[in-house]
Amino acid sequence: MKKKVQTSGESMDSTALSDERVQEKSMYVSQSTDEQTANNLKNFLSLEYLKDDLEFLQPIDRKFQFYKTDLNDDGNEEIFVRFMGPYFCGSGGCTFLLLDKYGEIITKFTVTRAPIFVEPTKTNGWSILLVRDSGVFKELSFKDGSYPNNPSILDKAPYDAPSGHAQVMFDDEGFPCQTFEF
Repeated sequence: MKKKVQTSGESMDSTALSDERVQEKSMYVSQSTDEQTANNLKNFLSLEYLKDDLEFLQPIDRKFQFYKTDLNDDGNEEIFVRFMGPYFCGSGGCTFLLLDKYGEIITKFTVTRAPIFVEPTKTNGWSILLVRDSGVFKELSFKDGSYPNNPSILDKAPYDAPSGHAQVMFDDEGFPCQTFEF
């Protein structure tokens, strides 16, 4: 039996709604669409990480994207969180978090621009990250339990482009991530 769902004045059966959600989800990279991860992140952001900031956030600031990838080949995916809106973004870039599988912060990146490139090359057992800053690429290497948090203070990378084997995260045009609200 099909269930009727009311959406903005129109009636839509549950099969059509389900098909619509699947189609919408397929528009985004799969590493960014897991509902359970999104719900866990919403709780983390609202109840822990940003609980003291919530009163200052406008609706436009209460949006995020995530991307799951295993940076250190331990079989567990780390989670990048991209904040959006003027509270978290300025002329130099936006705030990003890198979390472990337990939701513990590995690195809080400031003034960082998307996309982020994850290179297959490793330093200290973790993938090298590349980001663009002031028109050049900056290389972020894992050291002492974290990545550098401010790419703008790093020297230019020793090359002018990511390798052809880099994983691309948060590429709004080529590989878009799903956006969630908290």
